Amino acid sequence: MSYIKTTSPLYIVMLGLLSALPPLAIDLGLPAIPALQAGFHTSIGEATRTLTVFLLGFSVGPILFGPLSDRYGRKPVLIAGLALFSLAAIACAYADQIGTLLLLRLAQGVAAGAAAALPAAIVRDVFNGEAALSRQSYVALVNAVAPLVAPLLGAGLLHFGSWRLIYASLGAIGFLLLLLGVFGYQETRPQAGKQPQQNALRSAISAYGQVLHSRAYLIHTALLATSFGTMFAYITGSSAVFIDMLGVSNGVYGGLFALTAAGTIIGAAAGARLARRWGADRLLSLGVVASSVISIVLLIVAMAGAGSIALVAACVLLSNMCAGIVMPNATHQALATVGHVAGSAAALLRSMQMLAGATAGALVGLFAGNQLTVMAAVMTLSALLGLACLLVRQKHQAILQPL
Repeated sequence: MSYIKTTSPLYIVMLGLLSALPPLAIDLGLPAIPALQAGFHTSIGEATRTLTVFLLGFSVGPILFGPLSDRYGRKPVLIAGLALFSLAAIACAYADQIGTLLLLRLAQGVAAGAAAALPAAIVRDVFNGEAALSRQSYVALVNAVAPLVAPLLGAGLLHFGSWRLIYASLGAIGFLLLLLGVFGYQETRPQAGKQPQQNALRSAISAYGQVLHSRAYLIHTALLATSFGTMFAYITGSSAVFIDMLGVSNGVYGGLFALTAAGTIIGAAAGARLARRWGADRLLSLGVVASSVISIVLLIVAMAGAGSIALVAACVLLSNMCAGIVMPNATHQALATVGHVAGSAAALLRSMQMLAGATAGALVGLFAGNQLTVMAAVMTLSALLGLACLLVRQKHQAILQPL
């Protein structure tokens, strides 16, 4: 069978598409939340839980399946995850109660976690050093296209059907990715031909024990998680801020969301190009500090009641640019010293990332009142936690293993 070559740009596109499964599953349904609320005669808070339970499921999936990818190979786990994702998505389209839909979304998140956490480990399998950092940035660049187009695609699907069509479309997307995984990806796990010597549970405990003993891994995972938390606070609160508070239409909201999501693409592209010139450490520090400053500015604007569509969109665009710089950089540096258990390390990393996103999203939905202020406050909290992690990193820089 002729697989996609690792030197081909199509290889990075493939990994980016696989990594984009979570944002597709989340952002495609954003315009449909009001319709879903009306269809089930439930509250807006209950409707938005379709986002948070998916993230909770995703935070569990990588932990369960990451060690299995180190033990049995990336490809079997990838195929199983994509198959289960597709089936769960189709089942979501036929859900007749909000509780059933939430349970299916949880299962869908677990399945997505089995598949979408693997691209980072695959990059670590195939590439090293600056090449690995560059490839992680380009994977993030492809990944960032999903939030750009997903809300627009979701709004378009609503013109032809109900919210159920969105979940049916997710099932079709999952099936296409399944075909890509089967026919495009060749196993990359190191020493994939060797038979495992430990049972699965002992292997998982051993792998996670090694990962959790790496201080460099823990610090950079925390930086990734706080950056994603800042971004997901915006994702969760964006519809309430732009549609309910600032009064834009669903179509305009989709365009605004695409515009702000473009910041992640710009940041990832800039990070890939500037990595060799500026160095990974300098880029990482710049992104974290700038994110904190921008979030504080947005919070001040919100508390002063000066928020406008253009000003809010500009602040979020810049914040997302910082996330585009920080997340692939932190991912690369987290995995740089744990290559022998890269599958488990990448799985735990994605779990912590999604758990941070779920926490930020839950905090945004927890408080009533001025939704712009709530969103900006959660963004600021997450960004400042990232700044604290950066300070810890600098304090312990001497004992962190260099790239």
